[in-house]
Amino acid sequence: MSKYRYEDLSANQFESLVVDICRVLLGEGTRGFAEGPDGGRDARFDGITNNYPSTRAPWDGVTIIQAKHTSRYNASFSDRDFDGPSGILDKEISRIKHLVDTDELDHYMLFANRKLTGNKDSALLKKISSECGLAYSDIRIMGVEEIDRVLCGHKEIVDQHHLDL
Repeated sequence: MSKYRYEDLSANQFESLVVDICRVLLGEGTRGFAEGPDGGRDARFDGITNNYPSTRAPWDGVTIIQAKHTSRYNASFSDRDFDGPSGILDKEISRIKHLVDTDELDHYMLFANRKLTGNKDSALLKKISSECGLAYSDIRIMGVEEIDRVLCGHKEIVDQHHLDL
């Protein structure tokens, strides 16, 4: 169970939260975009990340960030609306593939206020990697567990987004 009630946020509020998390993880240069058609890009970071995903191998290049919000309580990445036929993931894969094909991304992060198990993470990484041509190491799926972990060390983001219960 998540520490915060992300489902009570609007899609725009969740997207803003994700941008602020990425400013911590990737760097201050993370840029969010205005509401509207985004072509699979809610935010973008260009350059070398703040030691993300590790100090030995920080990402370098264009990182595209996508935020997918649901108002459903206790949602999961395994739910059919996310990973079923014509689900959210299928729609995102076509956008990711287009960005890869047009050389507009090197790394991809997908945030959602959904639970993510280890097995589902592996399956999603495999699916995105095989269908889009990205290496596993260039993809991150961030569920509520990882979002909670990041926020645990950054109370200023929790306060800014009024997440305290």
